[in-house]
Amino acid sequence: MQKILLSAALGLVFAMSTQAAPLDAPPPYAGDVAAQGAAAPQPTRRLEPKAPDADMSIAPTEEDMERAREARERGDRAPRNNDKRTKIEAVRDPNNHVTEYVVTPGSTKIPYRIENRADRPIDTTPGKNPSGTLGTPKLIEFGW
Repeated sequence: MQKILLSAALGLVFAMSTQAAPLDAPPPYAGDVAAQGAAAPQPTRRLEPKAPDADMSIAPTEEDMERAREARERGDRAPRNNDKRTKIEAVRDPNNHVTEYVVTPGSTKIPYRIENRADRPIDTTPGKNPSGTLGTPKLIEFGW
């Protein structure tokens, strides 16, 4: 049965290849081809360019600069938060053992938790970490 199907498939492939059109002439290149159509017609209506709006400028005005000087003299300056450091906090149980670490990256400020398994025996099964006591980071927490 397999020999019949294999020979039929090969025969079909051979028949299809013989029916393909032969490549008797190469395709024309751009020098031989005449322009197909005329240029696109010009639009019938013209839009006038908008005048620059003085109200739309984002540059500070003299009033803004004067208010900023007065605020600086009064000491009304918003604190800048340029803290880009990663924070690592240890969460402890009532017996003062570290149960988990909360890591807050400085770039995203999205915290994640890592469980501390120091009180459990080290797992030496294949695919586990035989030398560490920290669990897998919990990057997404569902609380409902």
